[in-house]
Amino acid sequence: MNRRKRQYSIRKILTAIAICVGLISLLFIDRTPIQKGKTEAQVSIPVLNKSESRALRRYDNNYHLKLAQAKGLKKPLVSKTEYKTNAEEFSQHYQLDKITDNEYYEIPHLSYSLPYLQTPAVDFLELLGEEFCDQLEELEIRKYRFSVTSILRTLEDQKSLRKRNVNATSNKSSHYYGRTFDISQTRFFERGNSKPVYSYRLRNILLRVLIELQDKGKCYVLLERQTKCIHITVR
Repeated sequence: MNRRKRQYSIRKILTAIAICVGLISLLFIDRTPIQKGKTEAQVSIPVLNKSESRALRRYDNNYHLKLAQAKGLKKPLVSKTEYKTNAEEFSQHYQLDKITDNEYYEIPHLSYSLPYLQTPAVDFLELLGEEFCDQLEELEIRKYRFSVTSILRTLEDQKSLRKRNVNATSNKSSHYYGRTFDISQTRFFERGNSKPVYSYRLRNILLRVLIELQDKGKCYVLLERQTKCIHITVR
């Protein structure tokens, strides 16, 4: 093959590579979700009124504990040993469902709890996510996910947590029974973006959804001041 033919062949190969790269880039762009609507910073959301604030503290920890004990696991788990030994058997034995990141919420690294709930609590989380997204759509706001920060605790978890969290009870917690979880008040994620957004506007939208669900008898809600979390027990 002479020099001219070699150069022509090389140009053909380079052209083919460039076309392939271009097509792959177009496919990637087409698959990248494009958020429609306003960001949370572009909307004005009213602060909670006195009636709403009272509704979020109507049911104290005793209500949450009694409900969790009546509906949830028969007794608290001692430690994470069973889970660490065989996570699948652990889930089946206690009839717990594992929850993971999805379109509605994210689960960060859990230091003092396990990502498991009873089925009614998992179903409630899905319902909450759907209702929250419906409210965002109604307000023409982009989709955001909330952050579930504490879920099923063992006695060992509670003891460790007590050392750093003054709100953690010394010996009783509704988190023992698979019906209770905490949501961060202000930590959200714009769908498709891994960088957190801290927003009281989104918090107030989420809290109003929770008040409505509480009024319908689906949950108890407690807005905690010191830990900046929303404490929820599913009925």
